[in-house]
Amino acid sequence: MKNLYCDICRKEIETPMPNRNYFHIREFDVCEACKDTLDARLRPVLRSHFPYSPEWYEQTVITFLEKGSSSGRI
Repeated sequence: MKNLYCDICRKEIETPMPNRNYFHIREFDVCEACKDTLDARLRPVLRSHFPYSPEWYEQTVITFLEKGSSSGRI
């Protein structure tokens, strides 16, 4: 059986179900708690940025995930 770990908090995700208790964002597997924190941290950044572009959004999300995975927290 494959064990799945969150790339941010490094905790094991028990009974992983995609898009329910873990999320796969590009090359990162993120647990639900870290995904909620990521969304909360991104919300003010997204609201203050104009004009919106999908490329900018993807780059911003990946930057937050890379920082989170290297430090162990978002």
